[in-house]
Amino acid sequence: MIPWAILPVKRYSVGKSRLRHLFSDAELAELNQQLFESTFTKLQELPGIDRIMVVSREEHALEWCKFHGGEALLEDETSSLNLAISKAQKHIRQAGGGRVLVLPSDLPLMTTSDLIKLTCLAEGGRKLVIVPDHYQSGTNALIMSDPDLIRPRFGSGSFRKHTRQAMEKNAELVVYLNENIQWDLDTSLELYRIIKTQSELTILSQLRKETSL
Repeated sequence: MIPWAILPVKRYSVGKSRLRHLFSDAELAELNQQLFESTFTKLQELPGIDRIMVVSREEHALEWCKFHGGEALLEDETSSLNLAISKAQKHIRQAGGGRVLVLPSDLPLMTTSDLIKLTCLAEGGRKLVIVPDHYQSGTNALIMSDPDLIRPRFGSGSFRKHTRQAMEKNAELVVYLNENIQWDLDTSLELYRIIKTQSELTILSQLRKETSL
């Protein structure tokens, strides 16, 4: 059982900015919304997750989260991804702690089955389970045995930063290589790789059709 999942979400209008040359502003906002709602739904389908906490300044995401049974945490105005996750960790610690899954919302190939395989690795004592991105540079998923195990260091080189913290704290480290979780949607290269799959996201599906013409 993993009591908590943290799902940080950028404002729909600003997320995936490196894809702005491929989408209109409205399309990009819709894509970000679909990515978030799809990830939240997959987490809800996961039997081992108790509560889902969405931390964001996107009002629609927070309201959608509450309507669908999640817990909404308003991100600070001058926040960053790492500060937003730290705020969620503090909230979880004050609520009693427990294992925590940290998951971004831009993993369109990830399935509930992938998440089940990931969460099965979390059993045991003091432990960090980590899924790197496909470059094995960034971090695409984390499971901490308690919310204070490591400090979030998402961004450039985060895989090494996170694993180093686990080793410094003498925590058991499990690196899980799962192709579906490792492929995030960030750059045009990743986009075109993903649209060749069977992604059901409306905008990606439409783009896949257009590029095949």
